[in-house]
Amino acid sequence: MAAPSETHSSGLVIARVRGIPVQIGPSWLLLAAFITFIVGSGAPELGALAYVVGVAYAVSLLVSVLVHEGAHAATAQAVGLPVHRVVADLWGGHTAYDPRLSTPGKAALIAVVGPVANLVLGALAWVASLAVTAEVPGRVLYGVAFVNVLLAVFNLLPGLPLDGGQLVDALVWRLTGRREAGLIAAGWTGRIVTVGVIVWFVVLPLLSGDQPSLTSVVWMGLIAVFMWQGATAAIRTGQARQMLARGSVAQVVQPVPVLRPHEVLEAAAATAGYAVVLDGSGRPHALVLPEDAASVPRERWASTPVSALARVQPDRWVAETRREDDLTAVVTAIQETQSPVVVAVEDGRVLGLVTVEAVNRAIGGN
Repeated sequence: MAAPSETHSSGLVIARVRGIPVQIGPSWLLLAAFITFIVGSGAPELGALAYVVGVAYAVSLLVSVLVHEGAHAATAQAVGLPVHRVVADLWGGHTAYDPRLSTPGKAALIAVVGPVANLVLGALAWVASLAVTAEVPGRVLYGVAFVNVLLAVFNLLPGLPLDGGQLVDALVWRLTGRREAGLIAAGWTGRIVTVGVIVWFVVLPLLSGDQPSLTSVVWMGLIAVFMWQGATAAIRTGQARQMLARGSVAQVVQPVPVLRPHEVLEAAAATAGYAVVLDGSGRPHALVLPEDAASVPRERWASTPVSALARVQPDRWVAETRREDDLTAVVTAIQETQSPVVVAVEDGRVLGLVTVEAVNRAIGGN
């Protein structure tokens, strides 16, 4: 699944493709062990070889997931969105990318290419299984084909956190012009899909007199919990964005002098010393605060470089946004940096500073 909001993750980096780290999360080992056990214990006619086949299935599933997520990552990069990582874990996998420059069309394209990649890989595996005469390789290839078709179909179910939910999100976003409406709608369809999965795989077999295995019930339960949590997170994110839409960047931004390190404190006299300091590449890098400026005698402001007082700010304190945008980008920067102040930038030009207090006033006053 595409996971546009995630920025931090842990896992073993097994490769870097075009600068994107490809990770295996620790929980993937649990999935691999489960698949190996199920396949190995389900084919006693193969003896110990059955567990080798189980390992082959686990590895082939990993490859299938990485192909799926690689398609998401490559497409996100192709449409100009920075990609943070590709991760394979207990739930399959996800691709974390920066959604701030996304559009409904880009989001839909990124979502759909994952299942399409699985369908292509499944078709290739099926053709290869027909050409192989040996039983074990043929069985593995057929399994790869089946799993990839299953992954494609399941991921196209119309609810977040699945790719089909991303398509619902993009469609509602396009029709309404409001991203938060798309998230809420796709979150609710995700909840409906979750209930449908439980009914289809657990409730209906019980009503028809069949007895699902304990393994199937536990596995479906875990999948349902994962899907319900993802759907609920989407609804809450949409509701939070609704709240942030009450204000605009223009309402909360405070213009301040933007200075080079060698420029003097006197250039920030109009703001009592408040100033944004750029680095060598022209990127906002540090901040001069009025309390620091006050520690310098006023007669020395004309000779004191701002570099002597500037406080280097945390990574990601720059909110790429526009004056007419809502508060999503600046609040995201505040949350990620845990800083009471961030800098708003539009097309490389510093608009000014945004404080937590200003955001709270804007939200509370509407």
